[in-house]
Amino acid sequence: MKTYGLCIITILLVCVYANQWNYGHLGPDIWSEYYPLCAGKSQSPINILTACTLYRDIKPFQFISAHATKNYFTVKNNGHTIISIINNAYEQLSIQLRGGGLNGTFDFVNFHLHWGENHKSGSEHQINGIKYAGEIHFVYKNHLTSQMAVLALFMQSYVDHTKIISDNNDQTRDEWQRYFDMTRLLKFENDSVLLDLNVTSLMGENLQDFWRYEGSLTTPPCTEGIIWTIFTQPIIFIEEQLKLLRDNVFFEDYRGPQPLYNRIVYRNFLRETLSAIPDYNRLMYRVLRFIPFFFLVIHAAHEHDWDYGENGPDVWYERYPKCAGQLQSPINILTACTTHKNFTPFTFGAGYNKEHNFTIKNNGHTIIGTFNNEASLSALRFTGGDIKGTFEFVNFHLHWGENHRSGSEHEVNGIKYPGEIHFVYANPSTNQTAVLAIFMQSIFLQNETDPSPVHLLDEETRREWRRFFDLAQTLKIEDNSTVVNLSLSLLMGDNLQDFWRYEGSLTTPPCTEGVIWTIFKEPIFFVESEFSSFRQNIYFEDHRLPQPLYTRDIYRNFFNETLSSISDYQCCPKKYANSSMNGVISSFNK
Repeated sequence: MKTYGLCIITILLVCVYANQWNYGHLGPDIWSEYYPLCAGKSQSPINILTACTLYRDIKPFQFISAHATKNYFTVKNNGHTIISIINNAYEQLSIQLRGGGLNGTFDFVNFHLHWGENHKSGSEHQINGIKYAGEIHFVYKNHLTSQMAVLALFMQSYVDHTKIISDNNDQTRDEWQRYFDMTRLLKFENDSVLLDLNVTSLMGENLQDFWRYEGSLTTPPCTEGIIWTIFTQPIIFIEEQLKLLRDNVFFEDYRGPQPLYNRIVYRNFLRETLSAIPDYNRLMYRVLRFIPFFFLVIHAAHEHDWDYGENGPDVWYERYPKCAGQLQSPINILTACTTHKNFTPFTFGAGYNKEHNFTIKNNGHTIIGTFNNEASLSALRFTGGDIKGTFEFVNFHLHWGENHRSGSEHEVNGIKYPGEIHFVYANPSTNQTAVLAIFMQSIFLQNETDPSPVHLLDEETRREWRRFFDLAQTLKIEDNSTVVNLSLSLLMGDNLQDFWRYEGSLTTPPCTEGVIWTIFKEPIFFVESEFSSFRQNIYFEDHRLPQPLYTRDIYRNFFNETLSSISDYQCCPKKYANSSMNGVISSFNK
């Protein structure tokens, strides 16, 4: 019988299987399958919508004197992050805090870091969709009540050293530099070092303004009832410091934001800054009634210079400015905000039902399929769908993720699919681009004769895709290619009746806008074993996350729309931006 190593999670005094979760194939999107609490309604982190925060008079924190003295810490690679705990072999004063709206005295437990693949991604919490390069969690516990509290500080990094101005945090950066220098010795799980650190110096001096809400641990078992304090001011770092973590320890170790449901986010400061993006200024009626309006303020490709890692989607706009435009794709389709419209049906050319030679190629970013015979492109045309003119086939390609709960670029009410297929077309007369997108859903079969979910599979479509996967997974090296006979009709399947429509962009650099998107409602079902072998042999993931909708409309060609059971996805940004929010803004400007 296989023995699993147990890791003691100090802050909870519970044991979990160390190999049942990670930030890869056993990542955050499937944690709930092993740890049901991870699907709870008070989960962390969250995206803090500043328009929805409520002011509350919260007293300042009182940090006990030991915060400002040097203490010996064991700094350890625990297989998920770098965690630092007090080394009890030394006689040291207790690190404690009071105040800050917390009841009683809280003892220090540990501090640890979360970071991402580049300097624009890595924080667990977001502010109006804005991510920071990392996030530091200082964990405390009241041993009389067992209440836990986490103080979180954002980590902002600059590639350009000249952007770091005198911010009275030089002492903080110096203390962190000593910490980062030691990470070279923590490359493997259970590696540890002894380091004397000053917690006050690590936290910095900008601890006045913060947000407060009740949430959970951001790692399994995702225990809820945690009091979160998120400080508004980040600590400024030099990018080389954070790069030491990525290069020496883990590439990334963060969970994305979870639904807020009906929780309230409080702030301890009066003047809140709203987002310039209307998506993040949507107010639920419950919150809108209580916000003190007069406190609210509006402020106002080269192939190898982008990827899905260090040069990933969060920094694409630095080389491709259009990637920061206001018509970007993909988006999260909020079904409560879609509008019904009658569309003419699509008419596909006769060649769709025939097999054709396609070259499938690893282009360094995805697997792309192109038609070999340009002279016969007319056979793969379509008209209709309320798109003007005749559109000719350009290519099809796939986007996928690290597991069966992540990978689609578009989301529907926050729901992700394992992958998404894009069939790209162009009108040669107008240069208009149109993309037909189909979600990929995967199911698990105990064996090939397992009857339980087989009715979901379109066998002809599955066989056609299996031929694709069998060849595509051999294209392990960039520029590898092969030729295969495929039928577009079989690849697309039969469920092309219901769809959503909006105007967006390419989902890869240069992120050209003005693309007409058609997102079919019904997914194609695949067997997970076929899909997983594809991930393992090509790329681990290749998808961009949803972008702000701004004031765009999403249309649907079907009558009965299904709404989400999650309240976060039942309010429409545009509606509030055009009505309620105007009242908020104008009342302040007066």
